[in-house]
Amino acid sequence: MAIPAIDLDTVADTLTAYVNAGIMAPGRRIQSGDDFEAVGIDSMALLKVLLFVEARFGFWPPDEDLVADNLRSPRALAHYICRRRSLW
Repeated sequence: MAIPAIDLDTVADTLTAYVNAGIMAPGRRIQSGDDFEAVGIDSMALLKVLLFVEARFGFWPPDEDLVADNLRSPRALAHYICRRRSLW
């Protein structure tokens, strides 16, 4: 059974909405291209994002993929998720 294709913008919007609702302080919002570190997302908050990725998209990134380029922003993470899922 093939895994349905996912749209980069939809994934980025989903990640951004999760961060805004579950991590950011009230009244503080990020955009999909905002750098996680620059907006105050620390390692514990990033772990929450990765747990969300596992629950929502069905996989945990392997250690070798947990690099800055893949985890820089919601959009960068969305690019990674889309690339990863296209390999299935």
